Amino acid sequence: MRKSLGKFALTASIMLALALTFSCHDNGNDDDDETTTGSKGSSSSVKGGGDSSPAKNSSSSGTGGSSPSKNSSSSGANLAGDKGTFKDSRDGQTYKWVKIDTQIWMAQNLNYSEELLGKCYDNKDSNCEKYGRLYEWDDALRVCPDGWHLPSTSEWNTLVSAVGKDPGKSLKSTSSDWRDGGGTDSYDFGALPGGGLESEFKNINIRGDWWTSTENSGAASTYATTRYMNSANTVQSNNPSKLNQYSVRCIEGYSSSSSIVYGEITDKRDNKKYKTVKIGTQNWMAQNLNYSEKGVCYNNKDANCDIYGRLYDWVTAMDISADYNNKKYDMQGQQQGICPDGWHLPTNSEWNALVSAVGGYPARKLKARNDLWGKDYGTDIYGFGALPGGGSEGEFKNLNTLGSWWTTTENSNPYSYVRTMNSGNTVPSSSPNKKSLYSVRCVED
Repeated sequence: MRKSLGKFALTASIMLALALTFSCHDNGNDDDDETTTGSKGSSSSVKGGGDSSPAKNSSSSGTGGSSPSKNSSSSGANLAGDKGTFKDSRDGQTYKWVKIDTQIWMAQNLNYSEELLGKCYDNKDSNCEKYGRLYEWDDALRVCPDGWHLPSTSEWNTLVSAVGKDPGKSLKSTSSDWRDGGGTDSYDFGALPGGGLESEFKNINIRGDWWTSTENSGAASTYATTRYMNSANTVQSNNPSKLNQYSVRCIEGYSSSSSIVYGEITDKRDNKKYKTVKIGTQNWMAQNLNYSEKGVCYNNKDANCDIYGRLYDWVTAMDISADYNNKKYDMQGQQQGICPDGWHLPTNSEWNALVSAVGGYPARKLKARNDLWGKDYGTDIYGFGALPGGGSEGEFKNLNTLGSWWTTTENSNPYSYVRTMNSGNTVPSSSPNKKSLYSVRCVED
């Protein structure tokens, strides 16, 4: 009897173990139903692509997220890993992203728009919806969402190297939008032939061009590098004018090259607040001074002060005796002038340093993106926000066509230098009479 019970206990133990085994296997199947393997690699992503987002703790090279399969060879085997979607918090648009080797790229062209920013091919909204917007280079530098940046030529080279043989073919979409034959889209990059604007719209359905952050010949260059794809199987380079407009693909991570820092100060004299921006090594007020104890509003209208700040003659801007309207002051060191504590009226040399820091087309980069400039608005990629506040040389004039800002630097008496911006792309000096009325921008001590 005891022997029979022993056999029964052993049999029951075996059956229980088998039941547990099958039970665990069933749970595994249930888990598989909740995820789907990325079609281009071994990593898993949220079912259906969802709202999974790439890692945001990456370096400026765009690395981050879970690692893709590393079993590929140098023959151009598939290196794609995670993919998903993310939402641009600025306008709520959703974009696909894909990880290719160590980089995370947007898998669609950017279509972000704000006032006077970018164009749709042939000015048709339907083309923006399909191909994204076309941007000038200055705009392309600043237009990527938070946590993303415009890729450098080097970052494009890394992508091309990771893809290997026939990169153009592998990265191009399979879409019939490619008139001369699409690609295999082996990496879900989805490159489309969105064309560009080079004084006229051209090359849609033939070619796609994407800006890089790389300038052609240093900071003063008027040309920057693009990468483009056409009917060939390569990803080629070009160096067009920065004023042309092309597509933008953003890469994940913050660019380490930025020297721009934004802030705000309060003028303790009247509690007015001013935006500030650090460009290079200088920290500037990003609005014209509007200290109302002195100075006037354009056309004596308070509304103009609210928009453009106040206009001051030179001795008021310097906060010195009116006697120096007719004789040399010969300033020594910094001159606080009418600026708040800790700030001063800039010299002509300090303006030169600002112009040098922003490089080619300085006025375009410093002028506000605002239709107060009419068709001559700027790209304002540094947030300097220069406006055409006009001035007065006996009568008010040039509102919305000219901005002029006093410097501390004197010319032959009774003249001192201002820096001006108008319809051109430069920031020239001129030397009006000290009794003229112009705007003031302050720079931090």
